[in-house]
Amino acid sequence: MKQALLGSQIFCGERFYNHHALLIDGKSIIEIVDEKNIPNAFNKIELNQGILAPGFIDLQVNGGGGILFNNKPTKESLNTIINAHQFFGTTSIMPAVISDSIEVLSKCSETVTQEIKKNSGLLGIHIEGPFFSLKYRGVHQKKYISKLSSKYLELFNNLKGFPVILTLAPECISTEDLNHLASLGMKIMAGHTDASYDELDKAAKNNLKGFTHLFNAMSQISAREPGVVGAALDFDNLYASIIVDLHHVHRSLIELAYQKKPIGKLFFISDSMATINHGEPAFELYDEVVSEQNGRITNAEGKLAGSSITQIDAVKNAYQQCNIPLDHALSMASRYPAEFIGVDQYLGSLKPGYRTDLVHFDSNFEVNNVWASGEQIKQAMQ
Repeated sequence: MKQALLGSQIFCGERFYNHHALLIDGKSIIEIVDEKNIPNAFNKIELNQGILAPGFIDLQVNGGGGILFNNKPTKESLNTIINAHQFFGTTSIMPAVISDSIEVLSKCSETVTQEIKKNSGLLGIHIEGPFFSLKYRGVHQKKYISKLSSKYLELFNNLKGFPVILTLAPECISTEDLNHLASLGMKIMAGHTDASYDELDKAAKNNLKGFTHLFNAMSQISAREPGVVGAALDFDNLYASIIVDLHHVHRSLIELAYQKKPIGKLFFISDSMATINHGEPAFELYDEVVSEQNGRITNAEGKLAGSSITQIDAVKNAYQQCNIPLDHALSMASRYPAEFIGVDQYLGSLKPGYRTDLVHFDSNFEVNNVWASGEQIKQAMQ
């Protein structure tokens, strides 16, 4: 159906438009036109002010709708997680499987492989672990931290036809293996790592592409060793993801990272857990109960265990608390992650021929309307 969405500001992925309309036809975006030049063939849909922007993209989602992907790696669970995030305007996700048994990793991978062409909200898979530094394993259980073996390589070799992110500690893997994993098409990111600057510099020259949840689960800056944080801020050609829930990273450091990284190289992830769009504040992780209190999710040891935000919260926090301009904050939740995994030719911007993935939110950053692959899945009460 040909529709013209008007009545709000439109952010195309690069700039804002006032007094314009977004023309869409089913799953495809047609163009942005002056509201006075809407063709007669298009049915006008009036939005109540606010901002219409590209649907958000989240490359690290552990769960939602009461479900953790590790715990229930089924297609039904995966669809529940996707739907939970789409309610808040995140129209595309990359589910994360954290360090676990190779059987769980295999099942998660199989489910994504089976569902990737059936659900447009599914981008691929983010494998977080298990090749980590024990020192910086965080909530990842020690018994699951492992070395790369032929079993893992066989599993990874079967992940074809969709984006895959693998977060690992570069000091725990050989350069040869790093290059081999990259040759399989994986985007390799450093995380849960105690690598030195020199080790990371070597990895960066051998297909390391970025850093996972900057500032968290990695060595920090000191006077004579920049650590992983210092390297991430120094390597202009590498990406970094960051959790902007204001619990994982202090607002001043989020602002510092924004100032230091080149535009387009820093993007938001939620690292969200099962609590998203679900009434219960507690769930099981590794057979223990973790719970949310005042926005913080922690385990029995008091360690942070993912977040309870979605990308709209990250945009709001970045803009209101971290001095990040709204156009950049929106791009950090859509266009930049799309560019990182190579889907920016059809996602992350409102351009002719791009997919109709849209989020419409008001001045309080409340999501009013959502379109996913042309289908309006959330509609504000008129």
